[in-house]
Amino acid sequence: QRHKKLLTFTRVKKSLSEGALKPSDLLAQFKQIETRTRTQIQAAELLDNTVELIREMVYTNTMLLGEGDVESLLQVSGCSAELQTPRCQSDCLSERYRSITGECNNRKYPRWGAANMPYSRWLAPEYEDVWGTPRSWEPEHTYNNISLPPVRLVSQEVLFTHNDQISVDSTLSHLLVDWGQWIDHDMVLTPQSSSTAAFRTGADCSRSCSRDPPCFPIQIPVSDPRNGVQSCMPFFRSAPSCGAGVLPHRHREQLNAITSFVDANMVYGSSPSLASALRNQSSLLGSMALNSQYSDGDLAYMPFLPRLQTHLDPCGPRNTTSSGESGDSRVNEHLGLIVLHTLFLREHNRLVEELQRLNPHWSPDTLYQEARKIIGAIHQILTWDHYLPRVLGESAMSRLMPPYQGYDPEVDPSIANVFATAAFRFAHVTVQPVVNRLGPQYTFNSTYPPLPLHHSLFASWRIVQEGGIDPVLRGLLLSPAKLQTPGQMMVEELTERLFQAQGGMPLDLGALNLQRGRDHGLPGYSAWRRLCGLSVPNNASDLADILGNFTLAHKLHHLYKTAHNIDVWVGAISEPALPGGRVGPLLSCLLARQFRALRDGDRFWWERKGVFTSTQRRHLHAVSLSRIICDNSHITHVPVDPFSRTESPEDMLACSHPLIPHLDLTPWKEPDSGEEKEKTACQNRYLDPAGFGCVRLSKVSP
Repeated sequence: QRHKKLLTFTRVKKSLSEGALKPSDLLAQFKQIETRTRTQIQAAELLDNTVELIREMVYTNTMLLGEGDVESLLQVSGCSAELQTPRCQSDCLSERYRSITGECNNRKYPRWGAANMPYSRWLAPEYEDVWGTPRSWEPEHTYNNISLPPVRLVSQEVLFTHNDQISVDSTLSHLLVDWGQWIDHDMVLTPQSSSTAAFRTGADCSRSCSRDPPCFPIQIPVSDPRNGVQSCMPFFRSAPSCGAGVLPHRHREQLNAITSFVDANMVYGSSPSLASALRNQSSLLGSMALNSQYSDGDLAYMPFLPRLQTHLDPCGPRNTTSSGESGDSRVNEHLGLIVLHTLFLREHNRLVEELQRLNPHWSPDTLYQEARKIIGAIHQILTWDHYLPRVLGESAMSRLMPPYQGYDPEVDPSIANVFATAAFRFAHVTVQPVVNRLGPQYTFNSTYPPLPLHHSLFASWRIVQEGGIDPVLRGLLLSPAKLQTPGQMMVEELTERLFQAQGGMPLDLGALNLQRGRDHGLPGYSAWRRLCGLSVPNNASDLADILGNFTLAHKLHHLYKTAHNIDVWVGAISEPALPGGRVGPLLSCLLARQFRALRDGDRFWWERKGVFTSTQRRHLHAVSLSRIICDNSHITHVPVDPFSRTESPEDMLACSHPLIPHLDLTPWKEPDSGEEKEKTACQNRYLDPAGFGCVRLSKVSP
């Protein structure tokens, strides 16, 4: 297995250097995981494959393993070490700052919300068998006495929309769309198998159409325009977590490689090693490392990614060198993400400079931690107060997200599998097919014209060579989001040209979403409606009433034959939006349930008494994304509300306008009373470099 993983890495690296990357290679190269995540995945896959071999040898569907056998397998595979529960310190640092791994946020349940923990389940999975085989692994397998339609067929029949046949959102900007993905990358990272070769046969999953773990290829139907050109799209199963399918009552679970909390870990990382690597270790300010080769005028870029030793940009001109490194490996996926990563890197360094002027006695570690704490609070405020009301609608927001009542240690803030795999992928149907780039005064500039979306994917070189982040940012501020309607689901840029690199057939985001839901064993649409207390469609007429569109309901019923089998993602995005929002009843329920748990189950939630002073909270409440743009770009005019659609450049306000206030950091000024020496002593005593005050000490039974 280790040999196959080495071959996978070598093949991808060779393809990169030769300029022959396939779309699946891009995913393998850029969806990188940290060492501890990789260690756990390798242990889990070793355990999973071992159990599968034992199961085959005894020719039975019953696992004949005693408690001692299970313990031995856990020890030998390495899973036993991964199932240890951290013992939490109670000291000054662990009370003041959240751990970088998310461990010990909850002292009673220290793994809740931490990186490298399994997703939670709101409904039990419905795999094809008790061992966790994906839904529709065998195409003839039935659910409710009916087999599931191929995901690519669903994409073609229900989702596909020509780029030039879309409507635009009259009230929301495209920056809101990108903020959704930005926050998603703060909460969710599902690692796929660390091997792209079949465990048993060694077949290359990117070239073979046979189902052989971890290969779960997406078959191309006969009616598909791609039929005759390719037989399948490569797809790799999500990696299992340790203990799944072996420990009693444990079905296969997938792993969240990052912290669940909205804590800006896409800026800082979710592992001690990455967090340390991203810092400027020679700085006395606690600042983040910057690019030493290029700059955006007087403003900084992210450092280059050291894992790509040649720094080659896979979708750019040969020998371009601009893949950036940040707290999340998906940073370079598209230009909008690169813009947001760059903005908040700069904002951190701006904050530590201001904090140091107020508190020259603070150490670099204190400056870093205080700035990180403020950045985390900013993300919580912008998401709950500015983003969610526009997604859910004010009425649903007030009904499903009541006012904050304080931290509840019995609330599990872990990300639910259905949220990560389906619900928070709703915004894929609001993505525009074109990335607009605009010059000063928000005007067309021939130097950096609009780009087809697929030309902006993995194209970080365009930032360095084509005007910095400002042109893209202006485009996001002035461009409307795509409006999702029953006949206008997902643009062809995403279904027909996804990750179209230097070679190979592009992927289909809609089909990938559906296949991932089946890989994770998500129950069908009706089960989730029932969970949320909503009516359950029993026939095509019921479905048409719920969707408010006979044509769409007929398409879905024709494909699935029963509403109960509809994949939850496509069913959820098909519902009409609630008043003032952009999602229907099912998505409102699932999104609000997750975001409420993330708020109420976070010991470091920004409104919790003791996290910030009352004066600090009052100042934080006034933060705005427009101010952050003003402070960290060359843009001089911004909208008051960057998530709302701005009709014309004349509606922008100057950055000096009173409605674009600065964040006053005066409440963070502390007297030099020797407290800093106490903090430093505390750090020297307790601050293990691996966890900021939370040390893994004890092994407990799984």
